Amino acid sequence: MKTGLTSIDIFFLTRELNDELDSARVDKVYQISERELKMRVYVPKEGSKELIIAPNYLCLTRYQRDVPEQPSSFAMQLRKHLKGAFIKAIRQYRFDRIIEFELKKGNSGYFLITELFGNGNIILCNSERRILGLLEWQKWKDRRLGVGQIYQYPPGGRNPLEIDLPEFRDILRGSEKSLVATLAADLSLGGIYAEELCFNSEIDKSREPKRLGDDEIQLLFDSFKRLIETIKNEVKEPMLILDESKRYVDVIPFRLSIYERFEREGFNTLNEAIDRYFIESELMEMQKIGERKIQERLAKIQRIELEQREMIRDLEKKSEEYKKIGDLIYQNFQVLEMIIKSINQERSRGADWSEIGKRFIGKRFNNIRIEDIGKNGSITVEVEEK
Repeated sequence: MKTGLTSIDIFFLTRELNDELDSARVDKVYQISERELKMRVYVPKEGSKELIIAPNYLCLTRYQRDVPEQPSSFAMQLRKHLKGAFIKAIRQYRFDRIIEFELKKGNSGYFLITELFGNGNIILCNSERRILGLLEWQKWKDRRLGVGQIYQYPPGGRNPLEIDLPEFRDILRGSEKSLVATLAADLSLGGIYAEELCFNSEIDKSREPKRLGDDEIQLLFDSFKRLIETIKNEVKEPMLILDESKRYVDVIPFRLSIYERFEREGFNTLNEAIDRYFIESELMEMQKIGERKIQERLAKIQRIELEQREMIRDLEKKSEEYKKIGDLIYQNFQVLEMIIKSINQERSRGADWSEIGKRFIGKRFNNIRIEDIGKNGSITVEVEEK
């Protein structure tokens, strides 16, 4: 199941958004979750639209998202700089999972940069790409993101749109990974598109690429070039892929052979498909969280019920013991009354409890034997049942 947009998805999406939001004006920005923004924009002749920027995807949405009563400090900072700004361009950086919004407000220019990899990040820069604010300060060995610094792109990967056969062959020959992992990572294609190349070339995706023959490499490259031509020519057929349970498992910009036997749901734009896919994914995740909470609550109730049953068994056992004691007291009431009366007489003559104990402990009255007399006047007896 897809968890985030690939570089190929972003290639098509940014072109759609660039056309859709040309000259749109930023109205308001909300931080609707820890790592997710909602930007309301006004599009001439079309009205207000809402853009969702999440750690793993981005799209215009037709679904309602609640906003907090109080804006976050980052949302306030974005409003301060971007409210009233016009979107001049939306583009993908090289072929990476980075989307740039170029904005203009009076004489000031801004870049809002969205990184859709790792934990994701959103960075606001001025026209010189100096960072004014960001969702999260981040630091790597060769890169640092913080307020006041010039924004630096991550180390660049290969752009598959520029790879020729010799470079393609060198990449495969020099890889220690599996074939599908090499195509996905070293050619910046992403997992499903890498599997598509293996599928169309009829080559096992788990093969070691350095052991492939020249004919096999040529087959893979031919499939690769067909994929690249589809991308370059912007041949689109946006769709969602459904599994046997009618659940969405992928969103893709054009038809893939690997999904030919799957049920598909078509859309007019990739943005619409992405919007539908991720709102369903979020609802499923919320449902899972809800089910997990219900299970936790049920387990707690079951634990309480078990404890209560054990308590009831203990009380029933004690009840039986107390009933037996009560019956014995009732049956031997006159003898017990005589014992108490005798001890009280000794106390009235001035005897202390130790003297009384010496006289009475071990003494038997009918079927009752006095076992102990405490200093506080408590009497312990043993009763032989008749």
